[in-house]
Amino acid sequence: MRKLIIAFAISICAMMTSCAIWLPQLPSDGAVVIGEPQRKTKLVQISVQPKWENPGKGNKRINGFYVEFRNLSDTPVFIVWEKSIIEYSHRSFTPFVQGQRYELHPKPMEALLIPPRGVVRKYIYSPQQLYQEVGKSGKWKLKPIEADEVFITFYVKSEKLTDYFSVVVR
Repeated sequence: MRKLIIAFAISICAMMTSCAIWLPQLPSDGAVVIGEPQRKTKLVQISVQPKWENPGKGNKRINGFYVEFRNLSDTPVFIVWEKSIIEYSHRSFTPFVQGQRYELHPKPMEALLIPPRGVVRKYIYSPQQLYQEVGKSGKWKLKPIEADEVFITFYVKSEKLTDYFSVVVR
């Protein structure tokens, strides 16, 4: 009887683990910056973590941003990339989002759906960072952001509310 209970417990644990969704965690190579809503709504929680080019060295430059969007509501929420911006060196750009085609970088990505109580993680960067390597390969590459401060504003929309969430990365 005892062996039967142990076998049953192990099989239940195995079934629960096989149905679980394992989301990647944000890398821990710097401080996480929390986005603040401008209208003080509780639509989402946004965490932004810069990806540094030279971590642990004196001349650190930002290569991009790991962003986590956590929907706090019971309705779907959208991140509207077309109305979101990355701003540095007195210039602003529509964010370039992980999964977007390099050839289409002037066009913003379609809005990102975050399901009720869901979490979505994306890697974003500025389209100014993109360049195509000269020569035979023609590969797309990223140059780092050369600025001391980067301002990121996300436009968040739900059925009834809209809000802007602002983040400053130093």
